[in-house]
Formats: sequence, C-alpha cells, structure tokens
Amino acid sequence: MVREFFFEQRSHLFTALVAECQDVLSEAVSKHGQATLLVSGGTTPAPLYEALSKSDLNWKKIKVALVDERWVDNQHSASNEALIRRSLLINNAKNVEFIGMKTLADTAKQGQAETEARYAKLPQPFTLSIVGMGPDGHTASLFPHAEGLADALSEDNQNLTAAITAIQSEVTGPNTERLTLTRSALLKSERIVILFTGEDKLAVFNSAQKPGPLEDMPIRGLLNQEDVPVELYWAP
Repeated sequence: MVREFFFEQRSHLFTALVAECQDVLSEAVSKHGQATLLVSGGTTPAPLYEALSKSDLNWKKIKVALVDERWVDNQHSASNEALIRRSLLINNAKNVEFIGMKTLADTAKQGQAETEARYAKLPQPFTLSIVGMGPDGHTASLFPHAEGLADALSEDNQNLTAAITAIQSEVTGPNTERLTLTRSALLKSERIVILFTGEDKLAVFNSAQKPGPLEDMPIRGLLNQEDVPVELYWAP
C-alpha cells in the first residue's frame, strides 16, 4: 500500500519532504551510526537537494549514491552525477561521501562490474531511496521493454546494478544507454519516496497501481509489493 501525500503547491511539497528526509536520515545516524541516501537525477528533485544541502545533518555519517545514470561523461549536461554535484554536494553537504555509477569503461555493460563493486560496499539496508517516475511508467532507468529490463526486474537477480539500453523516445532522449539499480536493490531500501509533479503523471501512477505486466510499467515493481514502505509526494 502506497502512502500518498498531495500538496497544492510545490513549495509546500519540498518543505514537507525536506523535513521528512532530515528526520529519516538523522534517526538512522542516531540508531546505526550511518545512513545511505540514494538519489535520482532530473530537474524535479533539484530544489529538494538544494534545501537538504543546507540541513544541519551529520553529513560525515551519510553516504550518497545514485539510483541510475546515463552513460555519458560526468561533465555532460545529461549526467546525473553532475546534477547531484551542483545541487546536493554543496553547502553543508559539500564533503559528503558520494558514490557515482559512471566508470571509464566504454559501455555500461563493460562498466557494470566495477560499479557493482562500489555499491556492494554501501551499508544495507539503504536508509532512503528517492526515485521519480516518467510518463511511460519507468522509474530509475527501468524503462518499458528495454534491453536488459527483464534481468533488472527479476527477483532472482540479486545484483545491485544492471546495464540497460532503452528504446529511444521523447522520454529517454538520445542517451539510451544507462546503468541502474535493479528492482532487488531498490527493495533493499528501508523506505522509498516517489517524487513527481503534474496531473498527467498522476494519472499514469494511478494506472500503474492496477494489475498489469511489469515490463509495460516497471514502476509496478515498487508499487505492488509489501516488503518496503513506499510514499508518493506529489504536487500539480
């Protein structure tokens, strides 16, 4: 069951979500001496990251890692790592330990093993994962009917990461080669927050909560399970 939090204004959404993230991360640090925050790219969560960067959290005890990444240079305008470095790894969080996905390998498939080894060192379960959702029902880089999707969604695949080649569309843009957390990895989170805005995406989300093939709307892999609490934060 997904807990849904609706807000009339995006500013109210971010105020509430920043407070929630602070509470969750602070509690984890107090309880376990450490916390892991998994973050997504895109323009929607940038205000959240910027506000979090000013939080008086014990950032020395918090590790930040990506949920997914386009296989582009870290300086590329489409790089999620570049976005996180601009929006989150600043202010009080400027020295936080960050784990990126992109390696020097030519392809995501060739780089996957190295990234897998990086992520295997992160404490589990992950404290908090923040993901989005596209108008096609994708989350992270789990795109409908992508090459590598079946393996990334499989409950038998206990790898943390998977190489994906999406079918090019308006949603993917030209950068279809990705590395992503698997469904199994995302479900190693203590809590998952799904963050998006707009009426169109809300209609897609409501459709995804109904029964149907995972491959058509991969976000169903997070919604139709009872092991990990999932929360939706939405505003128009």
